[in-house]
Amino acid sequence: MSRTAEQSARSKFQWRVLAPIVVLIVLSSLDRVNISFAALQMNADLGIDPHAYGVAVGMFFVGYLLFQFPSTWVLTRVGARRWIAGCVGIWGTVAAVMAFVRSVEELFLLRFLLGCAEAGFAPGIVYYCSGWMPKRYRANSIAVTMLAIPASVIIGGPLCGWLMGVSNPLDMTGWRWMLLMEGLVTVAMAAVAYFVFVDKPSDARWLSDAEKDWIANALAEEQNEAKAPVQSSIKTALIDPRAWLAAGVWCTTLIGANGMMFWLPQVIKAMSSLSPLAVGVLAALPWVGVALGMVLNSWHSDKTQERYRHLGIALAMGMMALLLASAIPPSPWSLLLLFIGGVGLGGAQGVFWSIPTAFFHRSAAAAGITLINLVGNIGSLAGPYVIGIILQQSGSFSAPIWFVAAVMGAGTLLLASLRFSERRAISG
Repeated sequence: MSRTAEQSARSKFQWRVLAPIVVLIVLSSLDRVNISFAALQMNADLGIDPHAYGVAVGMFFVGYLLFQFPSTWVLTRVGARRWIAGCVGIWGTVAAVMAFVRSVEELFLLRFLLGCAEAGFAPGIVYYCSGWMPKRYRANSIAVTMLAIPASVIIGGPLCGWLMGVSNPLDMTGWRWMLLMEGLVTVAMAAVAYFVFVDKPSDARWLSDAEKDWIANALAEEQNEAKAPVQSSIKTALIDPRAWLAAGVWCTTLIGANGMMFWLPQVIKAMSSLSPLAVGVLAALPWVGVALGMVLNSWHSDKTQERYRHLGIALAMGMMALLLASAIPPSPWSLLLLFIGGVGLGGAQGVFWSIPTAFFHRSAAAAGITLINLVGNIGSLAGPYVIGIILQQSGSFSAPIWFVAAVMGAGTLLLASLRFSERRAISG
């Protein structure tokens, strides 16, 4: 009976919780990165150079970093349902208003506000999902939610290109129409989210009593094995060296992801005379690799219950593929190498969160996950900015790729240190 309850609870969790979360993360990522496609027209309209574009990208992450802890604090106070609906509604509104910017300063401000609105969503979702499934299923569950990010580019790239190229009833410039439509869809989904989500498994009327009991017992057993913190949750996270090392690893993967996310469309455009739709299609190909890496690596990691080698090999593969891509002239081979680099990057991200969610006690998990995501996203803030400077100084896209590859190489060293620290914590 317990095995039956376990299987049915997992299946319902995947369809009733994970699937709606994936939809919202697709919208979150799309509203965040559609600036990379808007830039194909917007930069000329507003007089934006590569440096200013890097600042505009980075302003999102200023707000994103500042409001991480406040947002997850609100989550623990008001519950997941109201928190999710509120976050989605606010960022959708800001994203839609961005269609009406008239200056680079207005763009900076709205990118900052968008970051504030989306700030706690990613760590909040990781925390929320960790309250539904035990850690043995967590890598694949979290990877499924993270699949939404490459999916947003795979779907969103061609979608953005199409919206920018079609005529519209308001006679708006293509990039403005695209931003408006995608923002309004997000606002509509906020209302849907309020009625879809519940705060915790015990509130889910679609779970049977046996399924609720299995989830509660599995999570309680897991918490009994973890050491309960004696300090406050935030202090526990701050003094744990594993949290800082994990944040460093996460930072390296985000620099790689955001480098590809925000600059790849411009790389392709600079190397060709393709239409926005064709650029969107080609820019989506490496993200197919990201999605493939997330699915396969997280599945195998859960199957073998091994995390560190799966993460380290994926990072190393991504680094090598990027270095090789920068060493050859633009061609189908370089696009293939970017695809392989995407597989490595996706494989690393798909496994990563199964590591820190396993070593934090539930009482410290929200603070610990937020700290890791906050510090890690310094890379999201600094990475696009540094890439913009390197590109403007060098005039070549090869130098920024070397920078991203070097950062990913550093991630493998930080991961080795994290593994050593984890072994010491277990033995001590």
